[in-house]
Amino acid sequence: MLGMWCRDHFSFPLSADQLERYHNELEKDSRSFGFTALNEKGIPVGSFRMSRVDYEKKSVHLGFIVIDQSLRGQGLGGQMVSLAVGYAKEFLGMERITLNVFDCNPGAKRCYEKVGFHEEQFKKEDFAYEEEKWGIYLMVYDK
Repeated sequence: MLGMWCRDHFSFPLSADQLERYHNELEKDSRSFGFTALNEKGIPVGSFRMSRVDYEKKSVHLGFIVIDQSLRGQGLGGQMVSLAVGYAKEFLGMERITLNVFDCNPGAKRCYEKVGFHEEQFKKEDFAYEEEKWGIYLMVYDK
């Protein structure tokens, strides 16, 4: 279910066309960047974006993190997020990296914790999706 990642406009398998349309939309915002993870054959297997880039405060927000559902549980999400953190710190000079994760997605939360993110804030029933209300953890990497 891509609704959990607020990516209802995507479908699996991820395609270059979907990602190109998405990245073209992101280019309209000078404080956002889109990234695509490719497998060894050059096929898209994941995607995320960096947004709210603030060079003065040295902060950036990771969002819309998604891995092809057929590849989950293989550590690819952690690898992708680790690379994102490295890029944000080393290339962009960021010191604070944030992301949100829904409370109904404990696997993603554990993945982010393994990378080095920790909880900064929790908002109970903050996001409505269909008939449900989900809580949101704001997580931060500030090492």
